Amino acid sequence: SLINPLAKPLTVPPFLKGRGARGVGPDKERLFSFSNRFELSVASCTPLVLFVPNHSDMSKNKIYFISDAHIGATKFNRPSRVREDALINFLRAIRKDAESLYIVGDLFDFWFEYRSVIPAHGARVIFELYNLVQSGTRVVYLPGNHDIWLGPYLTDQVGAELPGLACDIMHQNQRIHVTHGDAFERDWKITLIRRILHNPLCIALFGWLHPDIGAYLSRLASRFSVSKLKNSKKTTASSSTGAATKMAEGFDLVICGHYHTPRVQPIAGGTLIILGDWLRYDTYAVLENGAIALKQWHTAVRAVSSQCE
Repeated sequence: SLINPLAKPLTVPPFLKGRGARGVGPDKERLFSFSNRFELSVASCTPLVLFVPNHSDMSKNKIYFISDAHIGATKFNRPSRVREDALINFLRAIRKDAESLYIVGDLFDFWFEYRSVIPAHGARVIFELYNLVQSGTRVVYLPGNHDIWLGPYLTDQVGAELPGLACDIMHQNQRIHVTHGDAFERDWKITLIRRILHNPLCIALFGWLHPDIGAYLSRLASRFSVSKLKNSKKTTASSSTGAATKMAEGFDLVICGHYHTPRVQPIAGGTLIILGDWLRYDTYAVLENGAIALKQWHTAVRAVSSQCE
């Protein structure tokens, strides 16, 4: 007989074993927590085709997509803790039926794996991702433009898969291209910054900074980036153009984040899904029985158009 993975008791993940709560309290949050030593590696920029296996647990038959939670960011209309609680509530709810969860970039407002420390602002969410993996759900994490430096901590300790900047997948007879979406922008300044940040020398130099300094610099960059919440006609056109190119290659769906305003747009015989965010809209996409839907979680503080259910 089949064993229900949800019947297993939740276990303490490896990255929390032996960790004390010293220095953490309601009035004080430590920026970093210690982890095992490891070497930093950066996922390949080459898109990866994922071959999805059949699962014996037929109750887990939905494919979920989320993006742009920006955990750790503070300058928004809800406290960071409240936004984290909303996301955690969602992750616990999908544990019963999620075959796969695709995190399409910018889950964290900043992420960098130093040799012996990682950011601590997302510890509760990481714990929920670990439990999601333990329940039998595949968690696939693509980097965004804020959390570009994903590393082996997430694979070795959490169990997430890191395919790189984009992945081409097949689910429920739908051919899907998944990417954060910033690569669709053709602004030369954005392209230059992206190349600099992915340069191994830049990554190595950043690793020499004290973690507090690195986090401070990332917050400055985040304020500049998120202050323009990607709603202009120019950025909307760039996502549509990029999606049309992929549709011409035979894809049925293009799913991305980055632009923050949720949207479903038919393009050239396919569909572009912009996932929105978990700053204001708390939106996600779900693929079930071959049909994709963009939905809004009940914790959202701002309603969206009728495109979301």
